[in-house]
Amino acid sequence: MKGIPYVSHIDMDAFFASIEQAANPTLKGKPIAVTGIGKRHSVVTSASYEAKRLGVRSGMAFFEALKLCPDLIAVGVQSKKYGYISKEIMKMMTSVSPRVMVASVDEAYIDLSFHTKLEESINRFISFKRDLKERFGITASVGISVNPIISKIASDYSKPNGFVVVKDGMEREFLNEIPVKDVPGIGKHTLIKLESMGYKTTGELLEGLEKSPMDLYTMFGNAFMGFLQSLTKKRFSRNEFFKEERPKSVGHSMTLSGDISDFDLIVRVTNFLAARVIYRMGRYKMEGSGVSFFFRYADRSSKAISKKLNFTISSIKDMTEITPWLISSIWNGKAVRAIGISCWALKEKKNQRQLSLFEKEKELLETVLQIENKFGEYAIFPGNILFLPEIRKLEKPSDLHYQGFCRREVSC
Repeated sequence: MKGIPYVSHIDMDAFFASIEQAANPTLKGKPIAVTGIGKRHSVVTSASYEAKRLGVRSGMAFFEALKLCPDLIAVGVQSKKYGYISKEIMKMMTSVSPRVMVASVDEAYIDLSFHTKLEESINRFISFKRDLKERFGITASVGISVNPIISKIASDYSKPNGFVVVKDGMEREFLNEIPVKDVPGIGKHTLIKLESMGYKTTGELLEGLEKSPMDLYTMFGNAFMGFLQSLTKKRFSRNEFFKEERPKSVGHSMTLSGDISDFDLIVRVTNFLAARVIYRMGRYKMEGSGVSFFFRYADRSSKAISKKLNFTISSIKDMTEITPWLISSIWNGKAVRAIGISCWALKEKKNQRQLSLFEKEKELLETVLQIENKFGEYAIFPGNILFLPEIRKLEKPSDLHYQGFCRREVSC
């Protein structure tokens, strides 16, 4: 029998904050922010809905969040715990459908074409949400439609614990009242331009696409036009969308517990982050020829650089040779609060190193990855990171507040 044409997007509600509230009953119903070790200089990683209602958002400096919510409770980030729970939840999703595409630590797309009736898939989701609440004490929001982008919009429509189904043929009616700012893929600069042109809702934007496409094309170009047209598609290639793709870029960033202005310390923190990038690329057996680097200063200003190199980066040695140059290129001598580095233009790694006939040398990266596979992703660290004055008070290096990210293009 032919399966239904629907695809779902599922998004955990305030994931990190909800996990902490479930683990500590005294935090339930209170405004909390999962954040780093230095309250003033740390960034809100996740906020509970009690805090969100007062304007607290992810990415906001904690001291700014306190101005909006004086009763805000800071909870230290615990990356390992969130990673473990995320993996377990993704396994649970296979009870809905065997084909799941993980989009991030707290969201995924699920192919519902394995069901022959929409009601059947809805019942599976109801069971999943009940099991999620019973096992981990958290909730998730679900969006279902025939278009992955609309499914993502639908999952955000009635958070928290939402469940929105956009039936086949009702897509345009659903989008008509959706604010343009709620469409994933439309950034703040594009939003400003759209609002200046009079577009406030997605319905108005799609009407503009039909009536005056050249105006939008002239202002935003071909890629944006393709994105708008993807909102109107009812069919997409499931095999292409759900096929396992390697990331387009891999990066790590860190918000420091205190500002640093010593060049040597900045280099050591950057090399630590660079090593994490190499380790993650190694897991994918990839190397990159593009590198991006950024600072955020104590005064909240930022500076970034991106370069396409004429060689590929595949080892920690490669990274440590270019990090001092990257830092010198953009550092203005002011105190630094956050650092980030990423590699892009990734491709499959080709090991062309020729070993001697009698040499029995094992690739260092392979050894590191084996250690992390056995003892955890952050079981091994560069030794000099332990002696940074601002962080050596930590019980263990894994308490450092930093985040890794892999970028993957999601489109239909």
